[in-house]
Amino acid sequence: MKTYKGYVKNAYRPEGCIAERNFFEEAIEYCNKYLKNVKTIGIPVSRHSGRISGKGTIGKKQFDLSHNKWHMAHTYILHNEEEVAPYVEKHMTHLRKTRRKENEKSLANEHNKSFWYWFKNQVMNELENSPDSVSDRLKSLAYGPNYNASSYTGYVINGYTFYTRSQDDNSTMQNSGVTLEAETMHFSSAKDKHPVYSKMQYYGVIEEIYELHYYGFSIPIFGCSWVDNNYVVSDKLGCTLVNLTKLGHKEDPFILASQAKQVFYMVDPSDKRMSAVITPRSRLAIDDFDGDVVFEQRTRNKDIEFEVDIGDDTSIYVREDHDEGIWIEEKSTKGKRAKKRRRISSS
Repeated sequence: MKTYKGYVKNAYRPEGCIAERNFFEEAIEYCNKYLKNVKTIGIPVSRHSGRISGKGTIGKKQFDLSHNKWHMAHTYILHNEEEVAPYVEKHMTHLRKTRRKENEKSLANEHNKSFWYWFKNQVMNELENSPDSVSDRLKSLAYGPNYNASSYTGYVINGYTFYTRSQDDNSTMQNSGVTLEAETMHFSSAKDKHPVYSKMQYYGVIEEIYELHYYGFSIPIFGCSWVDNNYVVSDKLGCTLVNLTKLGHKEDPFILASQAKQVFYMVDPSDKRMSAVITPRSRLAIDDFDGDVVFEQRTRNKDIEFEVDIGDDTSIYVREDHDEGIWIEEKSTKGKRAKKRRRISSS
């Protein structure tokens, strides 16, 4: 009765109000069964919807990952999770104590092979002793992703539209170029006991786009063919040149989609083996730009900016070397067109 009283808007016709409200509710409930995936009227969807968090666009398929790809992708994801970072240090300390005779390079290889399994056992032990100390995300990461993953040939994230190389071959646009700045461990030789950590820029082409499904969330990753850094050079003008046929880092092809930045490759006219790297602006930066047009040419040593005033451009393309006029063709007395033409001044 309390609900029905709320339906009454006209005290002189209470039964009619209740009957009419019930009729509308039943009609809406009936229509909802048939109206699915419709857009509601209200605030318009942003043009950047899905571009930041990531969304697959074309070529979605479900498939089963091989164990090797599953292991490489899962290991890379674990090394880029903040909650997992303390476990990485703990595992390296464990390896140094149990394998004292091995050098740092051998320890790093063993760490990449066994970390995910060691991490899972470590989290399971913590769950048995103190379940509240382990978050749901950490628990899902320990169990690992499902072997059944989603693949795409197109993906939008961070304001960029990325394609795989195979999709690029069927498109008029080039969207498979990718770059990543990462900190890596460098060894001078196999016996080097003091590796150097430094940041390095990597350039490559996207071969595969996957979404790995963990319990409660999914993580998109790109499988890439990376250019060997020995074939990444800079010319005298500061442009970066790469040889896309010289590949390296085959044991670590995956990166997080959220880390990827887009680049374009243009064949160097002076050396067909090399390609110049062109770095575009994100679609978000272009759409949100407001003001004068600014063209930026990035060089290795400095930034050069060219500003163009587009306020009044009516006189930019006016020639001053002659008067404007209309050209017409003269006819000779014999009715044939004359070879010479004369100009009638517009003044």
